[in-house]
Amino acid sequence: MPLYEYRCRACGHNFETLRGLQERDEEVVCPKCGQKKAERLLSAFSSVKGGSSSSSFSSCGTGGFT
Repeated sequence: MPLYEYRCRACGHNFETLRGLQERDEEVVCPKCGQKKAERLLSAFSSVKGGSSSSSFSSCGTGGFT
């Protein structure tokens, strides 16, 4: 079951909730103020795409052997 992150448009409270895929677009009640004005956020983890590392260090952190 995915964990979704929300922000309430009424009070500004950020919160997370576990929801089934079929429930992801249903209205969510803010646990702080009780309003149904929460918007789903894009978490930093889910927005990162794979690719090569820009680090100049090797996997062991030494930068190479001589």
